[in-house]
Amino acid sequence: MKRTYYLSLIFIFLFACSKDENTKTEIETEIETKVDFLVSDYQSKSFSPFTINYVTSLITDELSVYDYKPVQGIKMVYNTVDHENKSLEASGYLFIPEGFDVNLPLVSVQHGTISSNDQAPTNSSLGQNEMTFGVVLSSLGAIVAISDYVGYGSSRDHKHPYMHKENLARSSYDFLHAANEYLGREDIKTNGELFLAGYSEGGYATMALHQLIEKENKFKVTHSLPGAGAYDLTAFSKEIFAKDEELPFMSTYVWVLEVYNELFESLKNPLDTYFNEPYASNLSNLNEINAPIDSTLINFNPQILFKKEIIDEVVNGEDSALTKVIALNNTHDWKPEAEITLFHGTADSFVFPLNSLSALDKIKAKGGEVNYVELEGKTHETAIIPYFLEVINIIIDKN
Repeated sequence: MKRTYYLSLIFIFLFACSKDENTKTEIETEIETKVDFLVSDYQSKSFSPFTINYVTSLITDELSVYDYKPVQGIKMVYNTVDHENKSLEASGYLFIPEGFDVNLPLVSVQHGTISSNDQAPTNSSLGQNEMTFGVVLSSLGAIVAISDYVGYGSSRDHKHPYMHKENLARSSYDFLHAANEYLGREDIKTNGELFLAGYSEGGYATMALHQLIEKENKFKVTHSLPGAGAYDLTAFSKEIFAKDEELPFMSTYVWVLEVYNELFESLKNPLDTYFNEPYASNLSNLNEINAPIDSTLINFNPQILFKKEIIDEVVNGEDSALTKVIALNNTHDWKPEAEITLFHGTADSFVFPLNSLSALDKIKAKGGEVNYVELEGKTHETAIIPYFLEVINIIIDKN
């Protein structure tokens, strides 16, 4: 079978603002009091309106109507922790536009699945990637923070905690603190608004970050806009393990299981606990730790790939170490204080729409303010541009 990687590409966004510059915000207070996160920073690149306009014209004609502003890109190294709560230094990009005479909102962007360290935001060039997304968004009127997460950029020698709720949230949360320290040092004020956004793994990380922010109560979210995330991992896993057909994204699903097995103490099992031969032996020789599994090493049909005991365990919802770890990483069942708008393509065969529908039902049942935008007929890949165009309209309406 052909080796395939699955990359969620972020293209477009718009954020604007118009609040009183003298308004004291919770974010500004945080800038003044927190000095523990930022390690180093330097101005990496400048992006001209001409360059931004040219790049966006290659993405969609619907972005050609905007008046883009120059953007400064600041690469930053900051303090965070790994999955064991051990200190490490990670990296991220902060984008700050020029030419605005009002304070701007702060936006935390969580990037989607990537297949190599070269695709991390701080290692990217303008093109179809998260760095371009950040530049475009900033040029339209926002200060944008994008963490590389643990496992990429400055922390590339560490295991990337793929779909690990706690650490994905923590790395983005700590980068928000580092960004605020930089803004405070440079006397750059926001307008007090904080938006969260991301697609695919970034959508999942956005939901996890939103939960952490409200738990810690150091920031106040204005609106969270996650797209196509795997929020209900319990139901999603049951669907995957129950299918008797080839699933084209199986290499990414296996990556999640491999990460959980390595990072959670209650697991750490030999791979033949989960996989039939020869796939267990094939996977024992993995070299790439921060990318989807080489598809030549596995079978794409879960009934052939996985041990029957594991399939029954997950599908039947047995009380086991694996199902407990899966449930521990769910992000769908909670009551947010801030508004959430979920987006999902109705034809998404990678991250099934049941994830957003389940989150919608649970959040609504608990009394949270939640909306759902179905992207009719769109797959995981073809929903990306419509997703961000929808988000543009929402942010414009709010400012």
